Amino acid sequence: MSHWERLVVTGLLVLGGCSVPSLEELQADRNFTVEINYTASFKTGCIVMRLQDESNPNNVFEAEPSLTDALKKGPPLKLGVVHKNGWGTRWKVTVKAHELTCDGKVVDEAETFVELSSKGRRDGVSVTLVTPDEDGDGYVAKEAGGTDCDDSGPNAAAKSPAKREVCDFEDNNCDSRVDEGFSVTTIYRDADGDGVGAGEALQRCLPTTGYATQGGDCNDGNKDIAPGKLEVCDNVDNNCVNGVDEGFDKNWYKDLDGDGSLGQASLLVQCAQPDGYARQPASERFDCNDNNRDTAPGKPELCDNEDNDCDDVVDDGVLNKGDPCNNMSCTGTYVCNLTTKVAECNAAAPRMFYRDADGDGDGSSSGPPRGVCAGESDPSGYVMSPHMDCDDADPSTKPGAPELCDAIDNNCVGGPDDGLTCNGTLKQVPDFHLRSTNRSWKTVSTGPNGYPVWIAGSGGVLVRRLSAGAKFESFSHGDSTTANTDDGSPKAYASNCGNHDWMASWVDSQGRVVLGGEDGVFALHNGITTLNCQPSVLPNQPGPGNPNYDITGITGVEVGSDTYVYFTDKGGRLSLWLMGTTQVVLVNPAVDTVRLRGIHALNQNVLLTAGGTVGGTGQRVRAYIGPSGAAGTTQTADASSATVFANAVWMGAANKACAVGDKGSVWRWNGNVTWTRDTAPTQGAEPAVDFSSVSMRYDRGNPSSLVNDQCYMVDVSSSGKLRRWTPHGWAKDVPLPSTATVPLRDIAMNPLGSEFWIVGDDSRVFHFPEP
Repeated sequence: MSHWERLVVTGLLVLGGCSVPSLEELQADRNFTVEINYTASFKTGCIVMRLQDESNPNNVFEAEPSLTDALKKGPPLKLGVVHKNGWGTRWKVTVKAHELTCDGKVVDEAETFVELSSKGRRDGVSVTLVTPDEDGDGYVAKEAGGTDCDDSGPNAAAKSPAKREVCDFEDNNCDSRVDEGFSVTTIYRDADGDGVGAGEALQRCLPTTGYATQGGDCNDGNKDIAPGKLEVCDNVDNNCVNGVDEGFDKNWYKDLDGDGSLGQASLLVQCAQPDGYARQPASERFDCNDNNRDTAPGKPELCDNEDNDCDDVVDDGVLNKGDPCNNMSCTGTYVCNLTTKVAECNAAAPRMFYRDADGDGDGSSSGPPRGVCAGESDPSGYVMSPHMDCDDADPSTKPGAPELCDAIDNNCVGGPDDGLTCNGTLKQVPDFHLRSTNRSWKTVSTGPNGYPVWIAGSGGVLVRRLSAGAKFESFSHGDSTTANTDDGSPKAYASNCGNHDWMASWVDSQGRVVLGGEDGVFALHNGITTLNCQPSVLPNQPGPGNPNYDITGITGVEVGSDTYVYFTDKGGRLSLWLMGTTQVVLVNPAVDTVRLRGIHALNQNVLLTAGGTVGGTGQRVRAYIGPSGAAGTTQTADASSATVFANAVWMGAANKACAVGDKGSVWRWNGNVTWTRDTAPTQGAEPAVDFSSVSMRYDRGNPSSLVNDQCYMVDVSSSGKLRRWTPHGWAKDVPLPSTATVPLRDIAMNPLGSEFWIVGDDSRVFHFPEP
C-alpha cells in the first residue's frame, strides 16, 4: 500500500511521523536538508516538495510551505528530512512552484536524488525555481510558465488574469484580447483634456481620460486652444480656424503732424492700442505726408507744388485754368490766384435749403442744409427760410406756433408751456402714499375723463387719486391703517386686494379698477374703503409659480350696461371676462410658442395685442377681429425680421395705433395689414433701450389736429426717458424731472396729451400738470 503524508513546512521541518526530532536525532540518524531557491518576488504562491522512494515507488511524501509565512520571508526555503523506516536509501526529490495557491498552475519544477545508504547527516541538496512575480499580484510571468501577460512592464499593475477588462488599449485580463466587450468608435488623442483631440484618427473604444471623439485641436498641449473656443486678440490661434487673431484689426497708426489724418508709415501691428495711435477707418485715406500739417486727405489743394489733398496729383484742379471746380455743391471753373496760392472757383454759391420734415413751413434749425445750384429745381420737403424750427418732427412746434399745455416748448421760446397757466408743471408727485416705502410701481390707469387715477405695483401696493389736486389714498397691502401721514393724506384703508405683484390695470367709467398680476390673479376694486377685495384667477391656470400665466395687459370695452374685460398673459393667452359672469379663454396657443405682453382696444371690433413668437421672427402685433375678440383672427405682418418682442400697444383711433418693444423697436399702424417699423436713435455708445409702455396722442374729435398720431413711450433703462415718435420722425424727448433716474414701467395719457402720468421703480410717479 502506498504511503502518503502531508506536512505544512515552516522553517526547518523533518519527515517522519508527526513529531519533530531532536537535534541529536537528526545528527545520529540518516538525514539531509533540501534548500529551495526561488525568485524573491514570489511571495504569493505555493511550493510543494515531493519525496519518492526509488526502491518502492509507492512510498511518497509531499510537503507544502505556508503561503503567508515561509514564502514572504524570502528565499531560500530550507526543509529538513529524516529517513523513515520502511524506505530505501535512494530518494527522488521533486519540488514544484504553483501560481497563487497550491491548486494553481505549476510554473516551474526541479528534480534531484539523495543517497541515504549510511547513517548520519548528509550534505544537503539544492534546487532552483524560476518564479518571477514582479508586480506582486500572485501571478507569474507567462514567459516563466505563469499566466501573467505583463509582470514587470509599466502597465503591469493593470494586467493579470484576475483583472477586469477596461478600455485602456491593454489586455487587462490576459486573455490575449484587448478591450473586448467595448464598442469601437473614432477617437483622437486629447493630451490637454479640453475635449478635442489631435493627430491620427483611431478606431478604438473610448477611454475615460486622454482621448476625445472630436479631432482638429491645433494645439493639444493647451486646453485653452481648440475648435469652438472664442478667438481673442492675443497672438494665438484660439479657435483653430483661419489663423491667429482672425477678425481683429491689429493695425495702429499715428498722426505725427497733428493734422487729423494718420500716416501709413507709422504702422504698428499689435492687439493693444499703443499710446497716441488709432485705427484707420476703412472709408478714409492715409496722410501722404505726415510731416506737413498742410497735407492730408481733405486738405485744400494749394498752388505750392505739393499734393495737398493726397490724391497723387500735384496742384490738380488748381494750376490749370479751365479745369472743373466746385463751390460747395455747385460746379464751375478753377482760376488760380498766384498771390494767395488759392484756387478760386467761378461758380456761384448754392442756395441753401433746410429740411422741413413735418411740413410746417419752417426748416430745421439743427439739420444740415442742402445746397441747390443755379438751374436746379427746389427740392421737395425743404424750405430756404425760415429755418428756426426747434423740433422738425413735430408740426405743432415752431417759432410763432401757439403754446399748448403739453409739457413741450411749442413756440421754441421760453421753454415748455411758457406764458400759460396749465394748473401745474411736469414734476414728481410727492404724496405720502407714493413715497412712504420703496414702492415699485408697475401700472397706472385713469378713468375715461382722466379721473380717478389708479396706480399699482409689486407687493400689493395700490393707490388712488379721485380728482385733480387731491391726495392719493392707499389701498395697499401691508400699509398701516393707524399710522399718521406727514402731508395731510388720509390714513391707509384696510380694503386691499392682497399681496400680489400687480402688473396691469384698467379703469372703467364708474371709476373701478381691474388689476392683473402674477399666476393669472386678477381683482376688481371699486374704491370703497370697506370693500373686502377678493382676487380671482383666470381659467386654466396651473397655480402659483408659473410665470407663463402672469397677466401682462388689460383693456376693457363698455357696451351699454355690459363691461367686457380682456386679459393677455406671458403664455400668449387672450382671456375675456364679462363682468358678472365667468371668465373664458379666447385664444390658447401651444406652450412656449407665443408671448403676449400688452393689449388695447377702443371697441370690440378690433383688439390689438403686443408680443411675439418664441424663438422666431413671427408676428409682433396681432389684430383680433370680431364682436368677442376671437372670431376671424388675423395677424399683422412685421416688416422686419428682427428677433424682438413688442411689449405694449395703444390705439389712438380705429385705424391708428402704435406698438413698442425691445431694442428700441417701434411699430405704427394705419389700418393696413402691414405695420411699419422704426428704431429709436441712440447717442454715442448708448445701448438701444427696451420700451415698456406707449400711449398715442390723438384728438378723435379733430382728425386734422397737428398733434395727432404722436406716440409717447417710456423705457426701462436705468434713467428712463419719455420719447416721442411722430409720423415725421423722432421728436425731441419730453424733459422729465431730475429724479427720473430709474426704469419707467407705464404711461397713461389723455387723447389730447394735456395730461399724463408715468410710473416706475423706487417710488417714482410723475404727472403733468401737477400743482
